[in-house]
Amino acid sequence: MNVKDLEYFVAVFDEKNFSKAAMEKNVSQPTITLAIKRLENEFGARLFIRDHSHQRLEPTRQGSQLLIHAQNMLTELGIAKKELAQMTSGKVRLGLPPIIGNYYFPKISPDLFRSKLINKIETVEAGSADLRLRLEKGDLDIALLGSLSPVIDDVLKVELFDESKFKIIVSKKNPLAQKDEINFSELKNENFIVLDKGFVHGKALKQVSHHAHYRPHIVYPTTDIHILKSLVAENVGIGFLTESAISKTDQVHSLTLLDDDQPTFYMSTAYRKNKILSDDEQSIVDLLQKELSRSS
Repeated sequence: MNVKDLEYFVAVFDEKNFSKAAMEKNVSQPTITLAIKRLENEFGARLFIRDHSHQRLEPTRQGSQLLIHAQNMLTELGIAKKELAQMTSGKVRLGLPPIIGNYYFPKISPDLFRSKLINKIETVEAGSADLRLRLEKGDLDIALLGSLSPVIDDVLKVELFDESKFKIIVSKKNPLAQKDEINFSELKNENFIVLDKGFVHGKALKQVSHHAHYRPHIVYPTTDIHILKSLVAENVGIGFLTESAISKTDQVHSLTLLDDDQPTFYMSTAYRKNKILSDDEQSIVDLLQKELSRSS
């Protein structure tokens, strides 16, 4: 079976027209027609029927079924090309969400250095949702992920190494700094500085505010945790952060939320289940899991 035939088949399925599929793939119409005929002969099934009233092709049930497998095969072939090319580089692409990377990666860097693995790692910083997608597409080898529930994935092997609660942070100049605990309902009139899209904090904040029956007043969203903490320290507003993102050196005061049904921030290591790890990759995974679990 020719891989190009599958690519042409998907194009015909999308365009519902041989000519448009040929233009999309920059080939002649007879090339597309012959590809479909070869697939029909290969599988002994008719894949399209002509809808003369609308001047278009309609996939048969068999054609719709083949599409699912064709897309999966083409996706896997694309990942295979990336993986084989990556193997020759000798590098390991490690995805780090900003919060997990800032807090946990410095803890394991000495061990990576001693194991002579640090120079083999190429770090990619992005939100957990983006990193998870890159892992599945073969654009990353390993990643640390943050989530609001333990990750269950058919494609990824995921191992939990830590979890933490969310806290409110305020300026030490703020009257709320006199407290150590608070109900979220007491913050109804406060201005919030929050992490922008790509962080799970937005979903967590929505969950907490839903239970408190009000929508927080957000004065500034940011993708930079350092900016968030700086603005909070200057008493521009209050923040909502996972406990693992707050350090003793931050010029802010943290408050424990007393609300029931609070979200939990889960942190995990992840890589594709069908990936054959190199010796370096396996060493990095083992070290990450060992050291992160110990430091949590």
